[in-house]
Amino acid sequence: MRLNNRFIYGIFSIILAAIIAFIAVPAVSKQTNGTCEVVRMKQMVARGMQITAEDVEVVTVGEYNLPGSVAKKETDVVGIYAAADLYPGDYILAEKVSSTPVSSDPMLNEIPDGKVVLSITTQTLATALSDKLQDGDIVRLYHYNEEEEEPVKDIPELRFIKVLSISDADGLDVDYTKPLNEDEEKQQTATITVLASPEQAMLLTRFENEGILHVALVSRGNAKLAEELLLRQEQVLEEIYGTPDEDTDPNEGEEEMSEDWTEDSFSEDKEDMAFEPESEKEELP
Repeated sequence: MRLNNRFIYGIFSIILAAIIAFIAVPAVSKQTNGTCEVVRMKQMVARGMQITAEDVEVVTVGEYNLPGSVAKKETDVVGIYAAADLYPGDYILAEKVSSTPVSSDPMLNEIPDGKVVLSITTQTLATALSDKLQDGDIVRLYHYNEEEEEPVKDIPELRFIKVLSISDADGLDVDYTKPLNEDEEKQQTATITVLASPEQAMLLTRFENEGILHVALVSRGNAKLAEELLLRQEQVLEEIYGTPDEDTDPNEGEEEMSEDWTEDSFSEDKEDMAFEPESEKEELP
């Protein structure tokens, strides 16, 4: 028996209509009519401010087309910081908040263990590399002191130092990579902020107050080379100062350290190590 094409099309149409009516429509209806609880801003919180329980409220909204990163519990947001200005009625998305304090210097939130961040003053345009330094540069520091028998010295501990930022006399960050506007005056480098070990920080403090520090650029824009140079600097520091014993009580020998690390003993005991002849050290570029 031959079936009529119209009959077959009719059967298919009935089946398709049944699928739409009993499966597709309820699924869409459930999705569009479904609700869930989300956290919503009740009052304005400026960028960098900590979010409190008084700033937010939990409301029930339709979950259709709702971003997956929206906060749904008050405990998820209370106590964290706004990474952008939040206004009443805003939903709190993960990208708009931060678990750590927000600042204009995010690098200061991730200081490696055993390191410190220190700023050094640039006395002249030449000492600051003619205002050409950039964040992430690897530099070498030379010390000039006209009162010493050898005025200019290369310090092994300060051969490879990472620059974190450059600031002007008002403490504002300087970015020499951006072209100036016609009415904009060029900022002058006043301080250079670097990542250093405690031993390097002591030397930088001492040399800055005893003479003039000159900055020489070693590497820029080469992450692999920068990592290698910083590793070699760490090896030099270990050769000079040794590796701290992790099992040793950090308070042990505190009294002896306070006596040994006086200004006179530092200059006598550390000077030979800091300035020993190049032939006795590992040759570094």
